[in-house]
Amino acid sequence: MDHRPQSRPMKPSMRAASAPYRHSRSSVCIVHTPSLETIATADEEEDEETTFCESSDSPRTSPEPSHRHESSGSSVDDSIPPYKVASAPLTDGVGLFATRAIPKGCIVLSESPIFTQPPPPSRTNSTVMSALSQCTRDEQRQYFNLANAYKTPRMGKRALLPALGIFETNALPCGKAKGTGGGGTRRAGIFLLAARLNHSCQPNLARWWDEGAQRMTFRALRDIAEGDELCMNYVDVLGTKAQRMEELRTAFGFECVCEACALVGEELLESDRRRAAIRRLFEEVGVCGNEPTLGLRKVKLALRLLKDEGLVHYEASFCFDAFQFCILVSDYVNAKAWVRKAWEASCSTSGLDSPASRAFKMYWANPRAHELAGVLPKATLHGPD
Repeated sequence: MDHRPQSRPMKPSMRAASAPYRHSRSSVCIVHTPSLETIATADEEEDEETTFCESSDSPRTSPEPSHRHESSGSSVDDSIPPYKVASAPLTDGVGLFATRAIPKGCIVLSESPIFTQPPPPSRTNSTVMSALSQCTRDEQRQYFNLANAYKTPRMGKRALLPALGIFETNALPCGKAKGTGGGGTRRAGIFLLAARLNHSCQPNLARWWDEGAQRMTFRALRDIAEGDELCMNYVDVLGTKAQRMEELRTAFGFECVCEACALVGEELLESDRRRAAIRRLFEEVGVCGNEPTLGLRKVKLALRLLKDEGLVHYEASFCFDAFQFCILVSDYVNAKAWVRKAWEASCSTSGLDSPASRAFKMYWANPRAHELAGVLPKATLHGPD
């Protein structure tokens, strides 16, 4: 790998996931990610799900994904990693490559950090060196073989001492920092295998930090063929090519050579238009609470554009938006269809037990549990295409 992200968001920022809903009919606010405050404990959830399933419009059985997410379902030995480290000619470095076909939603890599660090200014070369002193010699060797985008000053960024420079180039966000007063700052950690994942503006892996297991998990965003390079995105992929290139040059000192960035002419213009439109729709949908019909049309357009661009990162968010539009007008049949689609997309990117997947599953079982249910006059909208 040539360069690593620091703490880049996986989707364009809009408002915090925990932002409150506004119930005034003059200003209804749609939130892109579910509030998890109503999620029951494990013991309570089992009892509540049994109750939910007894209602006339709820699934009779616990929702199950339409495909397996935890294993490939094949006869291969799952104890053998589905990847290998090999030369990546396009980057003049190394990368991870699939050693067998990997179905969409399957775990490709799950890794614990060899050490973590608090956010700046508490993170210094000394704190990194102190953490490294607790690692094995082999881990130290691998660490100092990682890329360093801070060897020399560039584009407003000062050079850093080697240990800190390597950390800033390769670290991934992994949980909230302690003692930050609830400011939302996050710790970052080094994952020696994940550090070999190169960037793509059309990635085939999604990452998710499992707070309980203290591991970073990477899942296939789509079916991956044997021999394909495994890539994630370092920056927001909804920018135009020029915007993405500028951000990558500024943050990591390289230019992307992925399939999306290799487009030229009219194909590039169309790709830029689609990605810019998705970004715009992401913002517009959030303020369509008083116009659910319009909001749902925007969601469907965004999903079509995502499919055309080969991007699935935001599918769960848009489907959850559509769910909220439906429950606003008490259209619970279509609401359940949309939240099921959100749940399936979330299972593919973050697994069955992620907070978002659990929330979607709960709302599928009982859409009336959502606090926006019935806020607007009744109407019938549309389900997924």
